[in-house]
Amino acid sequence: MGMTRTRQAYEFPTGIAPPLGEVRAWLRERLSEVGRATIADTELLTTELVTNAHEHADGVAELRVSVPSGRDVVRVEVDDRRPRLRPYRVAKADPTSPHGRGLALVEAISDRWGVIARAGRKTVWAEIPVL
Repeated sequence: MGMTRTRQAYEFPTGIAPPLGEVRAWLRERLSEVGRATIADTELLTTELVTNAHEHADGVAELRVSVPSGRDVVRVEVDDRRPRLRPYRVAKADPTSPHGRGLALVEAISDRWGVIARAGRKTVWAEIPVL
C-alpha cells in the first residue's frame, strides 16, 4: 500500500439514473491492488453514496476514488449538486421500509466519513479500511 495513487474521477451523465453497474466495474478496475473484501465494501458504500446523491441532492456530479499513500484506506468522494449541508443523521431505520439505512451502512463500513461544502456542490467522503 505504500504506492502513491493519483485520484481518479468518474463523471456522471446528467438527467439519468446513475449507471451503478458501470460504477462498480470502474471501481474494480481502479482498486485491483486491494483485496476482494475491501473492493466489495467499497462498491457497497459507493453505491449507497451515489444513490443518496441522486435521490436526495439534485443528482450526483462526480465520484473520486484514491488509495492515499502511506495509509491503509480507500478514500471515496461523491460530489452532488446541492451545496447546502443538511444535517446528516444516522437514524434507526424502520425495519419494514426498504429506505433509511444508507448512512447507517456508511457508518458501519467506513473508518470515518464526513461532508464538505464546495462551490456549488457538496462532497460526501468516506474512508474504507483495507482488509
